[in-house]
Amino acid sequence: MGTEVLPALDNKGKHALHPIPYEVVLPPTAEEDQKTPEGGDDEGVEEPPINKHRNYGHYHQEDGSTHFCKVIVALKLECIPMPLDFTKHFVVVPTEFKLRNNTGYSWKVTVKLMNGRVTLDQGWATYAVVHQIKIGYMVTFKLLTPDTLKVIIFDDDGIEVVNKCGKHDEAFATKE
Repeated sequence: MGTEVLPALDNKGKHALHPIPYEVVLPPTAEEDQKTPEGGDDEGVEEPPINKHRNYGHYHQEDGSTHFCKVIVALKLECIPMPLDFTKHFVVVPTEFKLRNNTGYSWKVTVKLMNGRVTLDQGWATYAVVHQIKIGYMVTFKLLTPDTLKVIIFDDDGIEVVNKCGKHDEAFATKE
């Protein structure tokens, strides 16, 4: 019981011997068939769970984004405003975030509302200096918990920057 491999071209190298169809239509699975309404009725269409929407036969969580990035374009890095689309889904905005870096250390940064935007404020400028963040660098932020952000820094060539934390001031950094 072997598998036959067909040649892609005829012996003259011009025509496909087994053309690939543009669209393959698969029959519905037993699970899909039960949920498909007949004749356009709403029967068989289930209500989406709270905080989810239906997309291509399954449900997606409607929570907000968990990542954002900033490209550093200014010399002074006093604060970093977070995108509105990132913070609009926060149930509660914390008074400070722990910034966890790629070496396992966390850095405390206070949060301030500036011009209607949640902003990483006190502690950010020191974090940027200690981690040698420069113009052209890209910094990514991932929400790990409601008050913790994973921070990854990429240099101007797109290479991840891994900083050893020997320079951290004990007042700001904590090993977790």
